[in-house]
Amino acid sequence: MDSHMPARTAHAFAAVISTVAVLAGASRGSAAEIVVRNDSVENFNLVAVFGGFTTGEEGGSRLTSPCDGSIVGIQILWWAGDPGALPYLGENIWIRRAETFPAPGDVLQQLSGPILQPFVLNEFRHVDESQTVPLNVPVSADQIFAVTLEFSEPTDPQSGSMTRDVGDGCQAGRNLLFAPGLGGWLDFCGFPVFLQGDVVVRAVIDCADPPGACCLPDGSCIENISDIDCQGIGGTFQGEGSDCNAIECPLGDQACCFQPAGCLDLNPADCETAGGFPQGAGSACAAVECFPSGACCLPDGTCIDNLSPEECNTAGGAFQGNTTTCGAADCPQPIGACCLSNGGCLNLIEADCVVIPQSTWAGAITDCADVDMNGTADACEPSCGVPWEDADRDCDVDLDDFAAFGQCATGAGGTATAACTCFDTDGDGDVDIHDYGRLTVAFTGAGGGCP
Repeated sequence: MDSHMPARTAHAFAAVISTVAVLAGASRGSAAEIVVRNDSVENFNLVAVFGGFTTGEEGGSRLTSPCDGSIVGIQILWWAGDPGALPYLGENIWIRRAETFPAPGDVLQQLSGPILQPFVLNEFRHVDESQTVPLNVPVSADQIFAVTLEFSEPTDPQSGSMTRDVGDGCQAGRNLLFAPGLGGWLDFCGFPVFLQGDVVVRAVIDCADPPGACCLPDGSCIENISDIDCQGIGGTFQGEGSDCNAIECPLGDQACCFQPAGCLDLNPADCETAGGFPQGAGSACAAVECFPSGACCLPDGTCIDNLSPEECNTAGGAFQGNTTTCGAADCPQPIGACCLSNGGCLNLIEADCVVIPQSTWAGAITDCADVDMNGTADACEPSCGVPWEDADRDCDVDLDDFAAFGQCATGAGGTATAACTCFDTDGDGDVDIHDYGRLTVAFTGAGGGCP
């Protein structure tokens, strides 16, 4: 402000305003928006205009954000003593960090060429003159920032200038003046003759969606979640600042199945009272099969009809779906060790193993692992009877055992296969007449009982 400013204060006047319009560069924001200000003007009943600014000077407010959010609007009340005053084209509106005072910090945003209409609270929501780029400056709770108007030409109270409130004084550390001719940044309240109230420059903060408690359909509760996020997981927001300790979340309706058939969407308590079976949170009759039954594929490749999913799971099987049958089910066949006559082993399903001559399938879920590292798959190593002559382990030594011996017989000097080692009683590597002699001594005949 120039050196003649004291004389110009005589032109300042109190203006009683019955109605003041708000000119916005975009539509007004959401309910989460908060107007931050220092002035005490309510309904614009009493304001005073002050002039005397020169080109390049700035005047404005030092404000504090009440929340984590974004600055989305700037409001400046412009007034004039002349009812026919014309709009004023400012140079810039500046938003700066203001942890220090009076000189603010880094520039956060520049709004170019603001047009200030007289007799209105002008609102600016774009950073460019063509109003294509929305104002959006992130701020955190309790962050201090400065908003100032840079003047493009001198102002006076008659043709138009900034305004202040009247009646409750000027708050120290809250009003800014940048005047190069007076040394730079100053506390506007240091000129009490000229500024006896707070500058009417405000900011609009769009606060982040305040969190609260969220009740889920299963009756559980989640804290510190926004309304939008709560709705996104199917919950019901309990209000800003709410917490789960003070809330009893109701259980929502879910599918309730009745035997032998039938379904209603009821809350769990009513379902049990009616003798039904609740199907779990989030379920609905439109998407639930009550009491399903179908084919169950077991690990050994066999199939059982008319099992529930729970019964099938208990049996270790895989449920094939409601109303399915074993006749139509394609149960996967298990892999097992296929023991070859030459001592080798392949992991195959039984149907493929039996195609190989003189092969033996060791059973479902066996494999060709050789844990004892003796050169023969463990599943293919014979498990001798007790006594060894009872090859089929039916508690007798009969013609079936003699038949098995006959398949293993090699004669003197032959080589017994791994599957026939039980018949090599003298451990000489063959199955011959000496081994046969021991078998005949143990003969009991069918049903003779274990020797």
